Amino acid sequence: MTTKEPAGADTAPRKLERRRDLDLMRMFVVVGLVFFHSARIFDTFDWYVKNDPTSDLVTAGLAFAATWGMPLLFVIAGMGIWYSLRARSAKAFAGERVRRLFVPLVFGVLVIVPPQVWTRLRGDPGYDESYWSFWPLFFDIEFDLADFPFVIKADPASGFFETGHLWFVVLLLVFSLLLLPLIWFLRRSPGLRTIDRLAGRADHLWVIVAAGLPFAVLDGALGSEVGFAGWNRYTYALFLLYGYLLAGDRRFGAALRRHRKGALILGIVTFIIVGTLFTLGSESEGVDPLLDYDVASVTMRTLRGVSGWLWVAAIMGFASGSGQQGRATGEAKQGRTILDRVGAYTSEAVLPIYVLHQTVIVLWGFYVVEWEISATLKYAIICVISLAAILAIYDVGVRRTRVTRFLFGMKPPSR
Repeated sequence: MTTKEPAGADTAPRKLERRRDLDLMRMFVVVGLVFFHSARIFDTFDWYVKNDPTSDLVTAGLAFAATWGMPLLFVIAGMGIWYSLRARSAKAFAGERVRRLFVPLVFGVLVIVPPQVWTRLRGDPGYDESYWSFWPLFFDIEFDLADFPFVIKADPASGFFETGHLWFVVLLLVFSLLLLPLIWFLRRSPGLRTIDRLAGRADHLWVIVAAGLPFAVLDGALGSEVGFAGWNRYTYALFLLYGYLLAGDRRFGAALRRHRKGALILGIVTFIIVGTLFTLGSESEGVDPLLDYDVASVTMRTLRGVSGWLWVAAIMGFASGSGQQGRATGEAKQGRTILDRVGAYTSEAVLPIYVLHQTVIVLWGFYVVEWEISATLKYAIICVISLAAILAIYDVGVRRTRVTRFLFGMKPPSR
């Protein structure tokens, strides 16, 4: 069976530009996570390191960022799958996923995540165990298939095991492989015709809004999970699939670009309603709006599903519009070359920086919160020093040797 591109397919140069822009956007989101997780030190929820006092305003800001942050990262990852499969068979893609994601996941669980948990324990003045005494206890585990795909759990009696921030890598790996049959179907002629029909009907604001309904149903019916940025884990499979579809036909991007203002306005309105319902529900005794099934809680989660998608759609639309304007005004050749180089650098750096970032923030933040300075200054110092340290570790300690590149899911170094 032969495969042809859909009617809205891009030319080869345009695909290269879109891939470069995708790499830059992915790096933007991951670097943004440095600022997000640094702020977790100051919000009112439990985390590895906490400042005293915490801030309700920071909590509200992080709730807003969580509405679209990780969903956007999964959408971008889904778009990356489209480009990855252009030159690979399904078998080669599955092997590449295992090498690029499973290896850094295992390394991260062994080396990167345990210091975060140990740092949390050190926050208790009565805890005085050394790291090397703690480390074996981290791997006291049991298996729980009911919590798929997080089937390895800490032993309730003595273990401290967790995947930490690497839950993103777990879900990306598992959902990439589980969705592969559907994705591969969408690459063949019948699937391409399906994408073509969808893209032909996408240029309406009501269609963009309606595309958020599957997220609303999943979060409303299954409940949200605090450990996964406040979303139900299975909604990320949908965001991944949406990203794949968006990359498959330029008319999807054109529709988001054309209706970006409408999506933004509706995103703002729905987020305000969601925030109000969540606040009212949280103030009610015995009610958890993220998990309970009273009318207000289900309504809140349902609207949040639509709101999160609208924010992603608006951000993608504005990002796409910015790229279009740059090309329309005619970039200088040198500017394109610089962007290409930055895109190539960030393409490799994204996953290692993601794996490294939270541990650096936790270790550095543990000491900074004890300083007798304002919370604002603490936050600025944690962000700046953490980002500089993460980039330095990546550039000096990760990307320059074959072993470290392999452990962090990177390709072998080119000559």
